[in-house]
Amino acid sequence: MKSLFLLGAVLACGLVSVAAPLSLEWSEGPQPLQAQAGAAVGLIGDTMVVAGGTHWPTVEFKRYFAWTQLYDLGTGTWSMGPDLPRDLAYAAFCSYGGKFYLFGGCGPDRVPTAEGFVFSRTGREGDGSPEFAWSPGTPLPEPLVFPMGDRIGSTFYVLAGGRDYDLKSISNDLYAIDLSAAQGTWKKLAPLPGAPTAYPGFAACGGKLYAFGGYRTDQDPPYNVRDAYCYDPTQDKWTPIRHIPFSCRCVTAMAYDERHILLFGPYIASASDVEWHGHDYGVSGAAILYDTQLDTYTPLEPMPRALTTISFVRKGDTLYGVGGELLYKIRSPYLFIAKVKRTR
Repeated sequence: MKSLFLLGAVLACGLVSVAAPLSLEWSEGPQPLQAQAGAAVGLIGDTMVVAGGTHWPTVEFKRYFAWTQLYDLGTGTWSMGPDLPRDLAYAAFCSYGGKFYLFGGCGPDRVPTAEGFVFSRTGREGDGSPEFAWSPGTPLPEPLVFPMGDRIGSTFYVLAGGRDYDLKSISNDLYAIDLSAAQGTWKKLAPLPGAPTAYPGFAACGGKLYAFGGYRTDQDPPYNVRDAYCYDPTQDKWTPIRHIPFSCRCVTAMAYDERHILLFGPYIASASDVEWHGHDYGVSGAAILYDTQLDTYTPLEPMPRALTTISFVRKGDTLYGVGGELLYKIRSPYLFIAKVKRTR
């Protein structure tokens, strides 16, 4: 009930009331083999890859996975792929050139890693060999947990992240690597403005990068922010854009086209909210459209259930979302499917 109340509050809080140019028709697909949050999620052809993640078998024990779950978009079926080289969650990730890349994250020891891994087809289908395999990738310049990532062309960008699991030290650095280069190296770019910020929504759209909201620990108690920025790679410069209408963190951001960014499931509770109402108070099912040309936010049809940190992939005009946190320590067992339609 609290989540439903918050959803209404979110949609009423400073959003543009004009009709959105896009609409979402939601449904639920076959449930994954394992509920999780914190997995790396990408797309290779018609195969959605869900690698690693975490789950709470009991309220006292948090488990990290090396499992790789595969969803065939054509047949609508789940299967297991080869395990990651280690139990891993909370990495930056992207798909490019028929491969899936992971960077950073942490395992059960909660110590951030700089490791990189690459998931790709083996090219040996039909001879009894695995269809996919993991291989080592280029490590990050520094160990980071909860980094955010997205790609422009062959260049993959990694933003922010914690230098420790408890986010006592947060990076605002922006790194980039050319995934098309045989021996790619990381380049350090202009950092995100403001105090160190974790959990921002992060998406590439129209050749630029966008960051929305986030979580800061430079004050006591820590707090969410409304700040939003656009980064221009041609100038290596961040510029403020219209604030997201509410302070939030863990919002999922993804570009739909060269103009529009979709935002899902912002977690909007402050530290004082949690103290009074509990961790579940901030979970939202909101879906919001950001127009990069008009610099506006418009509400869309909400997700079927309120949750945060869901990850989406896009195939044509269909979105597939998996994982996330429904309630405190309760991982999502759902696959959300959204048909995107243009209304004007």
